[in-house]
Amino acid sequence: MEYAVEWFKESLICRIVQSCGRIWRHSLLRRGLKWIVIIISCSSIARWVSAYFYRRFRPRQAFVYRTMRKLQRRLVPLRFRVSKIIGSSFVWRIGKESRFMGMLYRYLIPLSVFFVFIDEIGRSLFGEHGLFGIWDEVYLLLCAAFLVLRRIMDRTTQPMTATPLDIPIFLLISVSFFLYLNFSPYPHVGFEGMRGVVQFILWFYVFSRYLDTDRKSERMTGGLILTGGILGVHGIIQYVTGVETPANWMDAAEGVRSVRVFSVVESPNILGSLMVLIIPVALARALQIQGTGRRQTFYIAVLASMAICLILTLSRGAWLGMVVALIVFSVAWNPKWIAGMAFAGGMACLIPPVHRRMSYLLSSRYIMSSVTGGRLFRYRTGWEMFMNNLWTGVGQGHFGGAVAMNHRDLFPNTFYMDSYWLKTAVEMGIFGLAAWFIVVYALFAWSVRAIRTTMDRDARLVIIGGFSGMMGVLVHNFFENVFEVPYMVIYFWMVAAIVFYNYSKGQFRVV
Repeated sequence: MEYAVEWFKESLICRIVQSCGRIWRHSLLRRGLKWIVIIISCSSIARWVSAYFYRRFRPRQAFVYRTMRKLQRRLVPLRFRVSKIIGSSFVWRIGKESRFMGMLYRYLIPLSVFFVFIDEIGRSLFGEHGLFGIWDEVYLLLCAAFLVLRRIMDRTTQPMTATPLDIPIFLLISVSFFLYLNFSPYPHVGFEGMRGVVQFILWFYVFSRYLDTDRKSERMTGGLILTGGILGVHGIIQYVTGVETPANWMDAAEGVRSVRVFSVVESPNILGSLMVLIIPVALARALQIQGTGRRQTFYIAVLASMAICLILTLSRGAWLGMVVALIVFSVAWNPKWIAGMAFAGGMACLIPPVHRRMSYLLSSRYIMSSVTGGRLFRYRTGWEMFMNNLWTGVGQGHFGGAVAMNHRDLFPNTFYMDSYWLKTAVEMGIFGLAAWFIVVYALFAWSVRAIRTTMDRDARLVIIGGFSGMMGVLVHNFFENVFEVPYMVIYFWMVAAIVFYNYSKGQFRVV
């Protein structure tokens, strides 16, 4: 190991990096930027922004929380009565001591980290029809029922759980339901569209109420990283074995047909988005572990496999999301890392498939192809539809996504919008877009506050990793319908729940 370190120090790459570092440290640009940063940091606006993002979440000051707390106290006698009835039942007396109940308590909700495998493999075996088609709804109901039953049967005085996202998410659900009731030309299609927005967001309430101990949080975080590692290794195996890539995944004008890996996800763009979400979390976990033990080696190997898999997806939108995620991570943890990230990104651009994809993106052929029938054409069409249906949209599920594509008999001119935010604007109008903006703003603001106010190093690392991954996915949503995929939404809100649990570890659980 020491020989390898000495060899790297004497290598040409190391000397180039050291020379670039010396040039940067003595450059006029660095002194100018440092001077600008000092001026900005001393301004009144900077002090106001700093104070704004240093606020702590105090649920007792919220009117909604106080109202719910009063309601909870009024329902305590009813809860004790119901728990007594359930506890005296024959089924409960047998089940509570069984091994099955113990396994259910430990693994029912944590198994959601493998949602992508269960969903994709199950649908490939059983198809969309039959009982398996509703397994995700049944699973959500079982998890919610489990949490309610656990709360009823716990005789102790349980504190309420509250997070800063509870009200914004409830507002989004309410707006989606309102638009469905009043502005859906085809109600059955509108219901499917609303279900795609509402159902999977509800998982945030499940995860945030389940995570009440460090052990549960670490178990779900580790399971999420393991899922990303399995997908990454499988993607690399696909590339090595030369898996067949459909012709429509590459623009014909690009000239060269390359292998794009997709693992079990069946979409390189969505696989890339999963890597964008999980890689920063895995990086945070690797930084938590000190030394050179097996665990750190494992996380480094998982990180490497996911990074290679991300490159092999050839998803430019995911690459951009990863750039944003790594910049956010570096700024929040160690700004000096940005230079290293930039160097690594520059080296990645020299890889032939990556270089071809990026070069083609900047070429006149891509612009011509995109304007005539590609993304730019779709964005222009979507923008025109948004402006023509500005306030309430054309109806949820009525254009630009999977629901509309499943009803081509009603919408023969529909297509995938390749931008979730523009699709949302077309279908839900200003009202829906504003509700989503409130959710995203609350997620951003309170995540930044969590980073600034959390003193525990390990908890802060998890918050930074989760926040960086979520910001990368939100950016990727500008170029892909990422939130159209159920498990992407579930994993996104799983990470959000992990972030807010680690925000001072229990700050939201107050009596």
